[in-house]
Formats: sequence, structure tokens, C-alpha cells
Amino acid sequence: MQTTNAPLRLLASFMEAFDAQPAEVFQVAGREMWVAATVEESGKFCIIMPDLDARITFDHRSARQQRSTTNRPLPTWAAYCAGTLLELGYRQMDIPGANLAIVGSEPPGPRLNYACGMAFAATVLEHHSQHYDDALLLDVVDAMRRDYIK
Repeated sequence: MQTTNAPLRLLASFMEAFDAQPAEVFQVAGREMWVAATVEESGKFCIIMPDLDARITFDHRSARQQRSTTNRPLPTWAAYCAGTLLELGYRQMDIPGANLAIVGSEPPGPRLNYACGMAFAATVLEHHSQHYDDALLLDVVDAMRRDYIK
């Protein structure tokens, strides 16, 4: 994983993928992960991970089925994002859609998957102007993992 100039790589990746400036850029509490995000009314969630050269799109319906909008299985890191969307929806903290770019220095595997879920949770909480810390983000991802990840 590349760690040099994470915010610069993040902005460049976001602007290349979505042809726009992100509305929010922030570091995920407790992790070496950065997020650039724009909440939209599209009903779809498009997430790019430049470090993995990955892009995935899902909506609320496909997230419940752990599938992308093109009916492909979600990779594990994206399933953590989709599950977090559903978990926060149960907690009355939903967003209609978003474009996200996530970069960082977490190694591939469980830590990266958790960090992706935490990044998605932080995006939703930032949108709702809610105070949060890494303990709350971990709580959300742990609850999601118990109910969603198979």
C-alpha cells in the first residue's frame, strides 16, 4: 500500500473517478485511512479504492443481498461498507447515496475490511454532523459484522 501524500492521492483519485471536487475530506478516527466523499440523491453508492485499483457500486437493495448493482458479489471490503450502510439505516442514520474514495495504509485482510467499514460509517456520521470517535466506529462495524458478514 502506498502511504505517501494520502490526501493528495485521495483528491486526485476522486476527481479522476467522479469529475468533481469532494464535499468532504477527512481522516478516519483511529486509522491511517482517508476519505473523500460527496453525498448525492442518486440512491447509489460508488466507492473507489485506488490502492486496490477497485471500484464498486451498490444501492440499498443490492447491499441487502451483498451484491453490486450489476449483480456481482461484493468483495469483502465493499461488503463491510454495504453492511455498515444497512446498520446505520437501522439506527436512523441513512444517506440517499454517495461517491467515495478511500485511501490508506492498512494491510489487505481483516484490518482493511474493518477500516473500510469504519470509513463508510464516518462518512455517514460526518454527513449528519454527529460527533464520533474510533470506539463508536468500531461498535458500528462490530454490530454490522455479527448480523451481515457471512
